[in-house]
Amino acid sequence: MTTLRQAYTPEQYSRAGWRHFDYVLLLVTLSLMVIGLLMINSATFNSQDADLAGAARRQALYALVGLAILLLTTSIDYRIWQNMRHGLYVIAVLFLIATLYFGTGQIGNVGRWLDLTAFPVQPSELAKVLLILALAGFLSARSDQITRFRTVLTSLAYIGVPAFLIFSQPNLSTAVVFIFIWLVMVITAGARPRHLVALGSAVVLSLPAIWLVMRDYQRDRILSYLDPRYNPGAKYNLDQALISIGSGGWLGQGYSSGSQSQLHFLKVRHTDFIFSVTAEELGFVGAILVLVLFAILLYRLIRIADKARDPYGQLVVVGVAAMIFFQAAINIAMNLNLGLVAGLPLPFVSYGGSSLITMLLAIGLAQSVIMRHKKIEF
Repeated sequence: MTTLRQAYTPEQYSRAGWRHFDYVLLLVTLSLMVIGLLMINSATFNSQDADLAGAARRQALYALVGLAILLLTTSIDYRIWQNMRHGLYVIAVLFLIATLYFGTGQIGNVGRWLDLTAFPVQPSELAKVLLILALAGFLSARSDQITRFRTVLTSLAYIGVPAFLIFSQPNLSTAVVFIFIWLVMVITAGARPRHLVALGSAVVLSLPAIWLVMRDYQRDRILSYLDPRYNPGAKYNLDQALISIGSGGWLGQGYSSGSQSQLHFLKVRHTDFIFSVTAEELGFVGAILVLVLFAILLYRLIRIADKARDPYGQLVVVGVAAMIFFQAAINIAMNLNLGLVAGLPLPFVSYGGSSLITMLLAIGLAQSVIMRHKKIEF
């Protein structure tokens, strides 16, 4: 008995596709966002800074915009981006170049944001997703050549250009995110381990040169991590974060009742150290809840990648999972004083419009892949 495959209308395709929508992934994403909104509201409670006082309301608005973008991205066939990969790559690079010349919110002599009057945009956040789409297209188009060293090296140069532009902002932590995404994606694509080892060895040999071009504050962060006595003042926030986490106990001090956060001993508590605020006010149980939600989210993404109908869809979702995992791991490790101080937000939880909208866009891409992982038959 044979199965007859016929052409189907957009309405039929839409109804069949939405049956595969991952509602668990959406629920977990919403749960992390709700926790983030609650903790941002608590972290900025009674703040003397007018901008911080409205942070939770602005984050809620960013969440609504991001959810609309998630649904829109889900409804678009992800394979359309494969044919647009060159354009997406050029757009990402141009945005990053524009940031070098016109960026605001300066650190050193270069800014990381573009002021669009209505709201500031951090191009490096959007560039993460654009480059995941572009790199997935690059690798899937060369699936039969990925075992060649030349292909792996070319892919590194492909991602290396935007990573260098971000490093020049300066934004070392985000540049490292790009390299991690590349590494996970080329491994998934089938790169040979010996080629990756060779490139890793080259990076190790170039570390002295990298050290020389780093900014002073970047070197200070590394030295302070290796030797706490090097600059005790640089450890202030890390010490306060550990005090916050430790004082939370099992069930926490209560919502908006954390001593370190409410008395403002803990700085940048609504962004980099939002996890410490969560642990202080919601305790060990609240902190574990956040970790479990991230674990479920990553599991659902890996599941989608495994079910993807083509290499392009698989690589896109793997890139999204790598981005979320790395940022969450680095942020939480920093809060626990297990890693270097890095300005990476906790996905879906930390305050930041560009970051939140980018993450929801990435989830929308994953949903688009799972919705179209089966051929529809009639």
